[in-house]
Amino acid sequence: MERSYGYAGSILQVNLSTGKIIREPIFNYTDLFLGGRGIAGKIYWDHMSPQNDAFDPENRLIFITGPVTGVTGFAGSRWQVCGKSPIHNRFSYSNLGGSWGAQLKFAGYDGLVVHGKADGWVYLIINNGNAEIREAGHLTGKGAIECRESLKAELGRSFRVAAIGPGGENRVNFATLLADRDSSGSSGLAAVMGSKNLKAIAVRGKEKISVADPEKIRELKARTRPILGELNMSLLTEAPKEKLTGDICYGCKEGCNRRTYHGENGKKGKFFCHSAIFYESRAHGYYGEFNDVPFQANKLCDDYGLDTYSVDTLIMWLSRCYKAGILTDEKAGLPLSKIGSLEFIESITKKIAFRDGFGDILADGVHKAAEYLGVDAQRLITDYVTETGSLNIYGPRTYITTGLLYAMEPRQPIQQLHEISVLLTKWAGQRGDQGHNNLTTDVLRAIARRFWGSELAADFSTYDGKALAAIKIQDRQYAKESLILCDFAWPVTYVEQSNDHVGDPTLESQLCWAVTGREMNEQDLYRIGERNFNLQRAILAREGHRGRKHDVIQEFNFTVPLKGEQGNPNCLVPGKDGETISRKGMVVDRDQFEKMKSEYYRIRDWDVVTGLQKKAQMEALGMRDVAAVLEREGLLV
Repeated sequence: MERSYGYAGSILQVNLSTGKIIREPIFNYTDLFLGGRGIAGKIYWDHMSPQNDAFDPENRLIFITGPVTGVTGFAGSRWQVCGKSPIHNRFSYSNLGGSWGAQLKFAGYDGLVVHGKADGWVYLIINNGNAEIREAGHLTGKGAIECRESLKAELGRSFRVAAIGPGGENRVNFATLLADRDSSGSSGLAAVMGSKNLKAIAVRGKEKISVADPEKIRELKARTRPILGELNMSLLTEAPKEKLTGDICYGCKEGCNRRTYHGENGKKGKFFCHSAIFYESRAHGYYGEFNDVPFQANKLCDDYGLDTYSVDTLIMWLSRCYKAGILTDEKAGLPLSKIGSLEFIESITKKIAFRDGFGDILADGVHKAAEYLGVDAQRLITDYVTETGSLNIYGPRTYITTGLLYAMEPRQPIQQLHEISVLLTKWAGQRGDQGHNNLTTDVLRAIARRFWGSELAADFSTYDGKALAAIKIQDRQYAKESLILCDFAWPVTYVEQSNDHVGDPTLESQLCWAVTGREMNEQDLYRIGERNFNLQRAILAREGHRGRKHDVIQEFNFTVPLKGEQGNPNCLVPGKDGETISRKGMVVDRDQFEKMKSEYYRIRDWDVVTGLQKKAQMEALGMRDVAAVLEREGLLV
C-alpha cells in the first residue's frame, strides 16, 4: 500500500484541447522529489519540450502543493505555480499563500497540471474530487477580484478561486494570477493561463490530510508556536494602524506582517510587502500626505493582474524618461506629469492590462520598452533593474553571497535572498552589539556557522565562505519549497527568547518525518533540496542556460557604486572579526566574483571550467534518466 501521510494521493491532469481529465498517482514522484517545486520540476522535465515556447498549448502549467500544505500550525499552507514563463521563455515559478492550495489537497489532489488550449474561455471547477471544465464567457474581461467574487457568488462562498484579470487575458509579459485572500502569483504565469483560455480555477474539498505521527506534530507545534509568534513584524508603511487588521493564511496560528487594509470607500483587501507600499512614496510626494491611493494602486494591480515589482520598475523608468525629455504626456498617452496621483496609476494599469496604445509596448516589460524608445531610454535602466524586469534588491554589492543566488535562478530568488537579508537588516537596525535586542554580532556569527557553513559567511569584507553559504541556502530553500513552508517563518535561524538565540535547522526535517512518516534527518532533507535544485539546473540548461557563461549578474553590480539597500539604507554589515562596516559606495569585484563561482562549482562537484553538471554527480543524486538526456544533448561533462 502506498504511503499516504501528508499527501492527498493524486495529481489531476487536464487537457483543455481535448477536454480529457485524468488522475495520476503522486507517489510516482514523492520518494525523490518530495513535493512542491521538486515534483513540478520533474513533471515539467518529463512532459515539456525545450522547443515549445511559453504560449505553446503544450506548455505545462503546474499548480502544486507540498506534504505540509493543509497541516495546521506550521505556516505551511503554501502552494506554487510553475511553467515556462513568457518573460524569458524559460521555466519559472511563483509561490502563493492564502487557502487555495490547502483546498486543492482537501479536494483530493496534491497538484493540478493543465496543458492544451480551450476553443473559448473556460474555467475549471474541482469539487470534492470531481473536476469539470465549464464555459466562462460571462467572466471574460472581468478583473481577477471581480471574477473571483462572481464565481463564489455563483458556486458558493466555500469555494476558493484563482483567477486572472485582463493582464493575463491579454498576455501581458508580467501578468499575475490572484487567489483568495488576494494571494498573487508572478513570473508571467497568468499570461500562460490566458494563452490557454483558462480564466479561473475554483476548488472546494472536505477531506483532511492525515499525518504519520500526531503526537510528534503536537510536540513540534508546542515547540515552534512561541518562535513563530515572534514573526509579528511591523509593515513598513505610513498607513494609520486603525486602517490595518491582521490577516493570516490557512492554518497559520500567529501570522506575520500580512495585513488587511480598510479603505475609505468601504473596500478592503490584502496590504502586504512590496505590493502594499510600491506607490506610497510617490503618492505622498504628489498629495503631501498619506491617503488611500497606495491601497488603490495595490488593488488596481491585483484586479488587472499586474506584478507590482514590474509596474514599479516601469514607473521609475518612465519618470526618468519624462525628466530627461524622452517622453511627454502626449507622446506616452499617459499623465506622466502626475506620477503619484490616482489618475496616473489608474491610467497606466488600464493601458498595460488592455495593451492600449503605449501600454502595448509597456506590457512587454521595461527592457523591451526601453529598446523600443532607443539608446537614451535604455541608459536609464542600467543601475536598478534585473534581467527579468524586477528591482535589484538585497544585491551582491551589499551581501556578496546573493550574487550567486541571483546568477543561477530564472527569476528574483526572493526566498533565498531573505535568508540573508532579513537577518542582516534586523542586525543593522540594532547596530549589532550596541542594540537593545539579542541579535548581536556574536549571535549572527554563530548563526552563520550553524546555517551557512562557517563564520566567514558573516564577514562581508571578504568573498571567502560565500560559495559554501550559497549552497547551504539553496539546498535548504529548495527543500523548504518542496514541503512547502512559508518564507516569513522558515528557516528558524534566530530565536529572540532562548539562551543562545541560534535557531534549529533540524526542525524542517523533524516536521517532514512527523507528517510523512519518512525517516529523515537534516542532511537527508537537504539532499532532496540539492536534487531539486540540480533538476531545475538541468531544465534551464536545456532551455539555454549554459553554466558559467550564463551564471552572471547585471553589469551595474560591477560598475555603479552602491547608494543604499532596501531596509538597510546605510548598507551596514559585519566585517572582519565582527566589526561593523558599511558597503555603501562599493561594487562587486569581478575577479573575486569569478573565483567565488569556481569555488562554488568545486563544492557542487560541477565542472569548474564550464559550470556544467557532471554525469556521476547527477547519477549519485538518483537522476540517471535526467543525466542521460543532458549527456545526449551535450550539456553534461
